[in-house]
Amino acid sequence: MNYRYSAGYNWKAGPVNQQPELDFGNIIQNTRDQNLSGTVNLVKLYNKVKFFKDINTPPRPQPTRPNTTNRPQQQQQRPQQPQAADTVKQTPGLIKGLARLLMSLRSVNGTFTKTEGTILPGFNRSPYLVGMDADFDAPGWGFIFGDQDPDIRYKAASNGWLVQSKSLTNPFSQIQNRTVNIRANIEPATDLKIQVDFKKNVSTQYTEIFRFDDVDNSFESSSPSRSGSYEISTLSINTTFNKTNDRVESEVFKTFEENLEIIRNRFAPITGAEYDSATQDVLIPAFIAAYTGKDVNTISLSPFPRTPMPNWNVTYSGLNKLGSLKDVFQSVTISHAYVSSYRVLNYVNSLKYNDPDQVAIDRPIEDYNERYFGQEIDGTLVPVYLISQVLISEKFAPLIGISVRTKGRLTASVQYKTGRDLALNISNAQITELNNKDISFDLGFTKNNMKLPFKSQGRTIVLKNDVTFKLNFTITDSKTIQRKINERNIITNGNVNFQLRPNITYQVNQKLSLQGYFERTINEPLVSNSYRRATTRFGIQVRFSLAQ
Repeated sequence: MNYRYSAGYNWKAGPVNQQPELDFGNIIQNTRDQNLSGTVNLVKLYNKVKFFKDINTPPRPQPTRPNTTNRPQQQQQRPQQPQAADTVKQTPGLIKGLARLLMSLRSVNGTFTKTEGTILPGFNRSPYLVGMDADFDAPGWGFIFGDQDPDIRYKAASNGWLVQSKSLTNPFSQIQNRTVNIRANIEPATDLKIQVDFKKNVSTQYTEIFRFDDVDNSFESSSPSRSGSYEISTLSINTTFNKTNDRVESEVFKTFEENLEIIRNRFAPITGAEYDSATQDVLIPAFIAAYTGKDVNTISLSPFPRTPMPNWNVTYSGLNKLGSLKDVFQSVTISHAYVSSYRVLNYVNSLKYNDPDQVAIDRPIEDYNERYFGQEIDGTLVPVYLISQVLISEKFAPLIGISVRTKGRLTASVQYKTGRDLALNISNAQITELNNKDISFDLGFTKNNMKLPFKSQGRTIVLKNDVTFKLNFTITDSKTIQRKINERNIITNGNVNFQLRPNITYQVNQKLSLQGYFERTINEPLVSNSYRRATTRFGIQVRFSLAQ
């Protein structure tokens, strides 16, 4: 486990010899970076048990016996001594397999990073030593070493560290960025590897004007503003394979419409008031529940999900070790990967919330609509934070992929990828759904001493260096559908794209290479306002490297 802490402090002088009403003081700023990282190697823990250690440690290969074919015949005809019986009991294969399965989780590593900063304008003291003033009082050792107390402005005002200017417009501000990355490595079998990832990224900024009010003869906060973005790994696979996803009428979208009334009714007993069904605090939980396949009656009402969900990457590379395949293939890899994330692109507090404590930076954004809620203002329930758009992005990259390499230097791969981008626009209560399907085939072959089908001066021409042939064929199907509540859904964009790209490269020497290429692209639109396009490119490339 490693923990790193770093802090910074900066004092910036303001204009000198100013009139009292124009004396805006100095600006002080601090930063604090914290990083916590660690790795848990579970294999070392398993190996403390001898039985598990024997399974985790493969046996050493037996030494090869010396060749006796050239020995004198009389030596070869010596009577063989009977070998001692193997008295070591071997663990049955089934027991080994079950034990290996129990030890599937091999390691866990994670990092937590937190970056913070505070800017306080109007500071009327000057640094003397180590950033402190001559009295070793201001701005305090905590601030010097990176403390992020949100009440530092009140403390500075009560201690007389701030200028009493009613014209000060430089904002007091604080920022906070939090990043969480956790990865678990799982190996149920030697050649089967699974990576499971959990991710979260939160960015927040708070600003306000904090200055002296000569009417009330005190310092006051005005125009408090909190804004930021939010991203977390999620799990939307429950609705991935719904057969109506790429159709005009979607079952998942109908579920979203049905969820609206349920979410709206869940707020009433909590807040004592009701939201409109098209309000963001109703739309977003209904959207998350519908497209992640969760129970709308129990899902969190917060637009900021608290717990990251798993994404994964799976590879299996053991097929080339089976039977006759090991005589043909050097490697065979089957791959599968899933990535899904939920993002709040931007949020900012409503101007109707002008109490700094309501939007303070030390108030976790995940607690919104869980531990604190919007209030009824002028007869209407108003959300604390205004969100313009939320997005769920999902990719199978690939859903299934197979790549092989033969012992004859032939490579081939096939990949099938799918993806969804689901954007909920709050202003018009509309979901824009982009679906992608992609299948690609790659073939490669490298050969040296290649004979050309013609001769020069009666001799067959032989290319001594490597000749590499590559072929890529890709089909991509993409479709964009706009879905509106109680309105007709429409396909706004879409096409089927075909690409064929063969090329052949000859490496003349270390510096010079020649390549002939051909590219054919055909784009078939799925909407009437677009036209079919086809392009063809071909040519020869000559590359000469000037590097030594």
